[in-house]
Amino acid sequence: MNNLKSVMARPRLAPTKVTTAQSRFRRFRVPLSLKIIVPFLSVSVTLLLLVIHTVKIGFANTLEKGVRDQVENQAALAVRDFKSRSTQLTKQAKLLSEEPEVIRAVEQKDTDILRQDILSLQTTFKLDLVEVVNAQGGIVAELREDWLTGENLSNSAAINSALKGLEKSNFVSIDGKPQALLVGFAPIRSSNRIIGAVLMGYLVTDEQLQQISIDTNNVNYFAIFKSGELIATNFPEIRSKSWQAPAQQTSTTKIDIEHQSYIMQTVEMSDIGDSITLAVFNPTAAMQQTQLTLSNRLDSFFWGGVILATIVGGVVSRIIGKPIIDLTQNVNWMASNEYFSGKVPIPSGYELGQLAEAFNFMIEQVEKRDSELNLQLHQLRQTLHDLKNAQSQLIQAEKMSGLGLMMAGIAHEINNPVNFIYGNLCHANQYTKDLLRLIELYQQEYPTASAEIQDCIEEIELDFLSEDLSKLLSSMKMGTERIQQIVLSLRNFSRLDEAEMKPVDIHEGIDSTLLILNSKIKTAIKVIKNYGKLPLVECYPSQLNQVFMNITANAADALLSNPNPRKKEIEIITEMAGVDQVVVRIRDNGNGIDPDTINRLFDPFFTTKPVGKGTGLGLSISYQIIEKHHGKIEVNSEIGEGAEFVIYLPIKSRIKEATCLCGS
Repeated sequence: MNNLKSVMARPRLAPTKVTTAQSRFRRFRVPLSLKIIVPFLSVSVTLLLLVIHTVKIGFANTLEKGVRDQVENQAALAVRDFKSRSTQLTKQAKLLSEEPEVIRAVEQKDTDILRQDILSLQTTFKLDLVEVVNAQGGIVAELREDWLTGENLSNSAAINSALKGLEKSNFVSIDGKPQALLVGFAPIRSSNRIIGAVLMGYLVTDEQLQQISIDTNNVNYFAIFKSGELIATNFPEIRSKSWQAPAQQTSTTKIDIEHQSYIMQTVEMSDIGDSITLAVFNPTAAMQQTQLTLSNRLDSFFWGGVILATIVGGVVSRIIGKPIIDLTQNVNWMASNEYFSGKVPIPSGYELGQLAEAFNFMIEQVEKRDSELNLQLHQLRQTLHDLKNAQSQLIQAEKMSGLGLMMAGIAHEINNPVNFIYGNLCHANQYTKDLLRLIELYQQEYPTASAEIQDCIEEIELDFLSEDLSKLLSSMKMGTERIQQIVLSLRNFSRLDEAEMKPVDIHEGIDSTLLILNSKIKTAIKVIKNYGKLPLVECYPSQLNQVFMNITANAADALLSNPNPRKKEIEIITEMAGVDQVVVRIRDNGNGIDPDTINRLFDPFFTTKPVGKGTGLGLSISYQIIEKHHGKIEVNSEIGEGAEFVIYLPIKSRIKEATCLCGS
């Protein structure tokens, strides 16, 4: 129905009148050529950026992978090189230890013979250190290069290993310097007993480390760590610092040193000695420079592509846009004609020609059906309006009639027995007091009661009964007074005897409404009443009470369905608005109402409650009642901040006689 209504609501097309606002809008409309070229250019630029980004990322990953592979290969080569050198040193140490002259010289402690033997060996193999020790570790003979004279060597571990019969190699560090010697050692045996050991080695220099590099275009740096302490390196940036061995990595990693990036690989050289770690560093400066060069070239390619795409887009937009612009101008000219007289010229081009023919056919159909739709629209609007009013009035009449009769009947049936009970309670109270006084006199006159009377007194707990009986009667009196108030509230709410407009205290109607809703709100909702000083208001009391009932009940339902654990409150405020109007505000602290729902709150049969929980007529009828009183009702709400219904009522009625909404 709503869709049909929106379609039928279109008025007859009239001559186009271009207002100032419309002319400004047309002045700033985007040209068709831009509508074509901008998407084309956006897609082209996006594709260029995607391709360039992919190339950059792929090239960078390839470069970095190459550097990482190189570092891994360099580390493996360095390990093999050191292993080869250490094996050679161990063999040389073993050959020297097995020389008969050396064995005899150690046994006889002949230092001169030992010096001659190791001097020739040092000269032949260009060794920096050759040392022969006895079984106690004392030096028997030693030859050092001049630069080693006076330096303390940490070679005790190597000597002890040799004296234990091991033939291995190791690194010997120089105390206080980031330098180390690669040494091989072997025990000296005589008659199957160890009488000494031979230790020989040479300094690990920067030149030796640099010779390991397999890439002459890119400098690789090496560092050797023993138990986490740097003992040899050709890396100037870490030589002067107290560097600790980095944690051993299973793969290459990136590290920053002195604001420079390096690819690093650590590997353990367990074949040479315990806790020996080799680290290989490769600077990434060359890789970064290559990436920068590629990035600059790709940027140039991007801007060239943008220029080319702009030129192509301009040509394409002109080819496509010109026939469409011509057709649009013709259509605008036709739209300014009140009766769509004439037809749009057929432009060249198969698709545009079909579009023009279809538009001409549409003009004929619109002109033909326009008058029919306008007539049907007027009839449907009137029928829908009459149907809604009749339906609302029928339901309201039935509801008010049934509710009023029920309340009046209940009030009448309850009132008589309650009055009977309430009227006799005072006599029952007096009779009880007289009987209790008589019992007290009996107790005073006959203080000594028989055993049977005494047992009865104890059984019925006479003292407690005397004290509690008066309280019981007082409670019964309070209960009957409460019932009388409820009956009075039911009669005030129904107001069947007040069908005419009359001045009433609206506070009394609000209180009656709250009393009826007490079973719903008394335990879970706190009601705050801020009543102002109001004069009597001319109104239909029963209808106004129904408005208070509908709004308050909806607020209670909204709060009870809200799972928020905060305290639930309904606040009712009354105040004056000027000198001739009163305001009633009913506010809750629930979840609030969204704007779309607010716009439909007063529509008949619209409800947000589940099926079977509401008819959707309460607020619609309330709106009609307030409108009948020449007042107005407003809704203020924010999501999460609750909702507020504001009712404005004139103090003096502007109508003397009005037909009751229920059909009386």
